[in-house]
Amino acid sequence: MKRRLFWKIWMAFFATILLLGSGLWLFWSLRPAQVYPEWDGPYAVGNVLIESAATALRDGGSDALARQTAAWPGAHRARLTVTALSADRCQPEADHRRLARQIGQDYCLRYATPPLPAGDGWSSQVLPPDYLIATALAGLVFSAALAWYLTRPIHRLRRGFERLAGGDLSVRLGPSVGRRRDEVADLARDFDQMATRLEELVAARDRLLHDVSHELRSPLARMRLATGLLRRDPSRLESSLDRVDREADQLDALIGELLTLAKLESGVDGSTEYFDLLDVLELVLENAGFEAAAAGVTLNADLPDEGDDTAWLILGSGLLAHRAIENILRNALRFSASGQTIDIRLERCAAARCIVMVDDQGPGIGESGPSDLLQPFVQGGAVSGSGFGLGLAIAQRAIATCGGSVKLANRAPSGLRVTISLPLARDIAPA
Repeated sequence: MKRRLFWKIWMAFFATILLLGSGLWLFWSLRPAQVYPEWDGPYAVGNVLIESAATALRDGGSDALARQTAAWPGAHRARLTVTALSADRCQPEADHRRLARQIGQDYCLRYATPPLPAGDGWSSQVLPPDYLIATALAGLVFSAALAWYLTRPIHRLRRGFERLAGGDLSVRLGPSVGRRRDEVADLARDFDQMATRLEELVAARDRLLHDVSHELRSPLARMRLATGLLRRDPSRLESSLDRVDREADQLDALIGELLTLAKLESGVDGSTEYFDLLDVLELVLENAGFEAAAAGVTLNADLPDEGDDTAWLILGSGLLAHRAIENILRNALRFSASGQTIDIRLERCAAARCIVMVDDQGPGIGESGPSDLLQPFVQGGAVSGSGFGLGLAIAQRAIATCGGSVKLANRAPSGLRVTISLPLARDIAPA
């Protein structure tokens, strides 16, 4: 196993410690006694001794001083001198390490601090070998621990990517990071979210392929049946050809719906144009009115007055919005019986958004949930064999390209409410 990260960490650690030690050595070698006298041991001892002698002489005179210095080592007693106060009034000497204290108007105490020993401390030698060896060993231990701490989850992440690339979409790294609360744990959680999303997409693709194959197989089977009947009974030529034409039209419609769905999911039909939502609704209602009248269903539209021409501008594709609302309205017509009413309402809400609500009196959402009905080839209600189950899926994706959303909910006592939310191009407060 490669240890490149370990060696990088160790070299960086060792170089940092080495530079830090060299910098301190250079700093301490620049006349430390003049910069920080307290680092000068003999100077500090001399300060203490001359202060104690000055106190004894000031408080008890010569006898007290004699008793005080009697306990000193001989070398220190020899460095202390007591003289009568002269004309210089006990001025300090040029060498700051030669201490002087004036006692009243009679005496002057002086203490000659011994010189610093040669080779003292760090001031006269390079970094000692022991220091370098200890630093290298400490760096090895620290770098090994840090590299292990960092690379262990990275290796797990690498193995996870290998399994994911091999087709194992069930791999998850969250349990392996334990209680870590750092960037590596965040990366593992992001990996789990990616794997979950990929698993959902692959499952949706497989389900879509299964549904497409099923929808294509049915009309093809009916066309094969029609041709088989024609071979056995040539007198049924017209009816068999009519059946083939109807099934071909159904195949063509299905392929067109699938192409539209594929374009919407890939974002090909995105647009940066503007359209008037009120105009789109009026056009959809005008076209749907014929189908509603033929089915005995009443369309009740509650639309605002036109007013400002820019009051209902939406950024997006007007054709996609028309297709989405038309699909939703036709879906409501398909599940509405004669004598029932479909309500369409447009209103403005907060945060520069508007909503379009389509209420029907049909069976509503059965066993399939709201999110399921927005998936391809999922149908609700009791009407069988009507459509491909792509209308709401296309509507949801078409509205999403305009920055909006579609929500489904059952109504009491029966019926379905489809709520379309879209952002307005202008932020106008509701009246």
